[in-house]
Amino acid sequence: MQLKKKKRLIIVLVVIDIIFIASIFGINLLMDSYLGKMNRGESFSKTEVMANDLENNNVENILLIGIDKSDGEGLHRSDVMKIISLDYSNKRMKITSVQRDNLVYIPAAEKYDKLNHSYLYEEEKSVIEAFNYNFDMNITKYVSFDFDSVEHIVDILGGVDVDLTSAEAYQVGFSTGGVHTLNGKQALTYSRIRHLDSDYGRMERQTKVINAIIQKFKDESVFSLLDVIGNVLPYVKTNISNSEIKAYLNRVIGFDLSNIEQYQFPSQGYGSILTSLYLYGYGPQYVLKDFSGEVALMHQNIYGKVYEVSDRVKETDQAMLEMAGY
Repeated sequence: MQLKKKKRLIIVLVVIDIIFIASIFGINLLMDSYLGKMNRGESFSKTEVMANDLENNNVENILLIGIDKSDGEGLHRSDVMKIISLDYSNKRMKITSVQRDNLVYIPAAEKYDKLNHSYLYEEEKSVIEAFNYNFDMNITKYVSFDFDSVEHIVDILGGVDVDLTSAEAYQVGFSTGGVHTLNGKQALTYSRIRHLDSDYGRMERQTKVINAIIQKFKDESVFSLLDVIGNVLPYVKTNISNSEIKAYLNRVIGFDLSNIEQYQFPSQGYGSILTSLYLYGYGPQYVLKDFSGEVALMHQNIYGKVYEVSDRVKETDQAMLEMAGY
């Protein structure tokens, strides 16, 4: 009798194990089928993109790149560039928005030029390379999207809520300021407002739209989220593998996504700019008062500790000052 009970218990445990393993396998297959809808890019070794060896291994940096294809000439530029930092120790996400018109050294072109021109050479690879070279970063992963796809993504989500000033509201088509639910076309128009204030204001508006999209994802039910994700992912390109994405998702559980830390480079906007150059028929190209200091502050914001920039950053800083006649 006792032997039969033990056999039944063993059978029940085996069945439970089989169901559990099958569930995990099924979930993995489902996730892979969704993630497989993304466009895949080339993986890069640290050497290939000049990534630096940084001491803090508990912060993961991923470059978010928005490509502007609106010129119609095939000269696509990376007009949105943000470092997404996953701070696993403090369970925080940080976003550092980098001004597109900063003068930097572009290794792929072997010349100094504005940062958003880095995409012209080897697309995402040359953008990452420029970030690592000029900012002492350790980036090898990216997520990119055609900025026009924001319209489709927002519409798939059913709109996003954004707090608009009166002037912004007028640009988008509303009569008064305040919190409005923007459809895809309105969100794209809002993100592209350039002449209302400054390019830094434009960066802030882009970040507000991205935050609103993240918040909308966060508020969706699991089943709705799967449906939304399945429709959004075809507009996204990444070199992050499915297994890596699933590992990220597992690690960011518990992150406070309602309180994302926001930073910008340079830190004081136009107050950080020494002068502007006009190079190769393009301008403005901003030379900063203290490029090395801004890089050090970027690292302090991301990693939470004082950072001494590399000799390469100091040499780059000096070369740009000399180009500007200082």
